[in-house]
Amino acid sequence: MNIYSLEQWMLLFYIYSFFGWCFESIYVSILQKHWVNRGFLRAPMLPIYGSGALCILIVCLPVKDNWIAVFILGIIFPTLLEYITGYVMELLFKMRYWDYTGKKGNINGYICLESSIAWGVLSLLLIQVIHPPIGRWVERIPHLVVIIAVVAISCAFVSDVIVSFRAAFNLRHVLEEMERVRTQLDSARVQLELARAEARDLLEEWGEEFREDNRRRQKMLEERAELLRREFMRRLEHQNRYFNRAILKAHPSATSRRFAESLRELREALEKKNWKK
Repeated sequence: MNIYSLEQWMLLFYIYSFFGWCFESIYVSILQKHWVNRGFLRAPMLPIYGSGALCILIVCLPVKDNWIAVFILGIIFPTLLEYITGYVMELLFKMRYWDYTGKKGNINGYICLESSIAWGVLSLLLIQVIHPPIGRWVERIPHLVVIIAVVAISCAFVSDVIVSFRAAFNLRHVLEEMERVRTQLDSARVQLELARAEARDLLEEWGEEFREDNRRRQKMLEERAELLRREFMRRLEHQNRYFNRAILKAHPSATSRRFAESLRELREALEKKNWKK
């Protein structure tokens, strides 16, 4: 097994995060038929691939000559990493940035049989084809150069992570506020319909005596419903922000079990405002 220093492991993480971004962006762009800057971060990196690659290297390099062991270990550990990452991200942001629900062998939508097999195949390619030249190249880089490169990339990476996490929490807050206003609006509409039905019953029973009172009540409920509707639309309008657009554009298949309807309407609102700019 190749033994790398901490700095070399970090450099490998960044290299494979970049390669993962290239692969994922090209693949999704082909499916969407337009360029998609894939990933949770703004930088051209997908940490799930960097983490997966390091996980594969650590567990598979000791048995690199045994293809079956590499394939099996390459299925187990990256799949476990993908499940944990998906679970934690949904717990934090109430969003699923990937969702395998409906695919064969999926577990809670975080992992599926197809993805796990893909990790196994990728592990074989990484260990047998991709990593040997990259590993040799990293080992030849002077130690001081590796440290400088890792420090510089890490500063940019950490800053990007902070900004991206804030953007994801902001999107969660937007969806929570939209859902709150939606609930109030639905409640106002139900009350309005009940008031109208009650007015019809009272008019039949008591004649014109209660007409004016019910008219005022209905008007008040209509005004409240209209104010809530305008508030909902204002929030859609106000939240046409760069980071919200970037997150949703980078994850066209992202879902939210808690805010499904609000997420759909937010996407539609952003599409109306030059989504592809």
